[in-house]
Amino acid sequence: RKLGELQMSMIRDSIPSILKEITQKQQEAMNTLSTMGEPTLGTILDKRRCYQDICQSFLSNLKASLSGKGSRAPSSSSIRNITRANMNSNSNANNNNEPSAAAKLHEACTLFMASIRDGSLATIKSIVEGAQVLVTSEKGSVHGDVVHVGNGYACVDFVNKKDQTTDVLFDFVGYHSDSALEEDNVWSDGTKVYIARSDNTFDLLKNIPLDKIRTDPSWLQDKIADNRTDDLACFLNADIFKNIVSEFIEEDWTPHCTALVNKTSAIVQLAITESLSKTSISVSGRYPKLKQRIQMSSFEAAQTLVTEAQKQVRAHLDIEKHPYTQDHILFEHIAAARHRSIKRDLEAALRLDHAGAFDTEAIRTIMDEVFERNRLKTVDQHMAEDMEIVLESYGRIATKRVIDRTPMICWEVFRTLETRVQDSLWNTTDEELDIAMRDSPSFIRKYKELTEELEEMNKAMVIFQSLV
Repeated sequence: RKLGELQMSMIRDSIPSILKEITQKQQEAMNTLSTMGEPTLGTILDKRRCYQDICQSFLSNLKASLSGKGSRAPSSSSIRNITRANMNSNSNANNNNEPSAAAKLHEACTLFMASIRDGSLATIKSIVEGAQVLVTSEKGSVHGDVVHVGNGYACVDFVNKKDQTTDVLFDFVGYHSDSALEEDNVWSDGTKVYIARSDNTFDLLKNIPLDKIRTDPSWLQDKIADNRTDDLACFLNADIFKNIVSEFIEEDWTPHCTALVNKTSAIVQLAITESLSKTSISVSGRYPKLKQRIQMSSFEAAQTLVTEAQKQVRAHLDIEKHPYTQDHILFEHIAAARHRSIKRDLEAALRLDHAGAFDTEAIRTIMDEVFERNRLKTVDQHMAEDMEIVLESYGRIATKRVIDRTPMICWEVFRTLETRVQDSLWNTTDEELDIAMRDSPSFIRKYKELTEELEEMNKAMVIFQSLV
């Protein structure tokens, strides 16, 4: 008898730890079953209702990312019945600092704008390193290459040997260095700029004010000569102008516009993938076919919009190849720039920065020399200068148009994507839905095993609790 009482006492002492272990296993089983959801959604109507809730949750996530506004809407009860544990993990995912699709596209558009502004048509008369230029002096213009650009000034190296010692470009030539120098290397000590020559010598470049430097339009003379027509050669050829604009658009703008549309496509696809992963349903685990169907339908809708965008961008660029505008700024700029070079030459020759430098007769002589130099220019030189003015003036207007137009087309993809995706998802048939949302035999078997295991643990709990 005493032995039996001792055994019962030992059993009772061990029951709390057993109950604790059973309770823990019960909770694990219930959590797993909750995550798996019900083994069947019953009728096709139940599946359709659940599918619509899934799509709405997905579309809410997608809209929030594409617009950069709002947050993911909470899922409905039918989705919560399928998966509860997923909601917690998705909630944590939504709190990350990943920028929205809208933020990514805005950044891409900003980079696009900078690339277009750096293009040749927009900077045809900009003074940049490597540009061929003309430097205005008292005795005429000196040809050179820009080797350094500072704040309000530039340094120019000679092109023609006759100018290799001119004080128009250099403050001093012929310094000797005790150390080896790389020929044509340019460096600065903070205030002065130097350029290395052969035999370890170097020259001190002059800091030339930018208003005394203009781009050299001689490159246009070759294009004019190559595109000569049977028309009188003293008129600007509109076909040459059109061909030059077309070349700039194809070489400078088309790659950047295409890249922005491709970037938009990549951002949209990533937004679709991320939005689907945040949707509060384990479609990838329980319904991989459903996830694949939603993703592929969304990708197809997005690709259709991107293809339309590519066609719109291409059409816009083709239109831009036929120069046209009614913007009065074009004509005002042409009128202001037409005589700018002569004015610049006169100011330099008359040394207007030195008051009272010349008397009346000297001024007359200087003016005659300036206009004589202008008269001696060939017709092609005059035409090249006029062509450069028109190209720069028109480039300012056309650049603004393309900077806005392509991003507007890309933003329209964002604004219409949700509707297109929704239309595509709603076209899913009952048969397709039934196949995509059908539980696998392994899922049903596992659900049955966990249910039976949970029932056995419940019975054991009752038995052990009765012994306490």
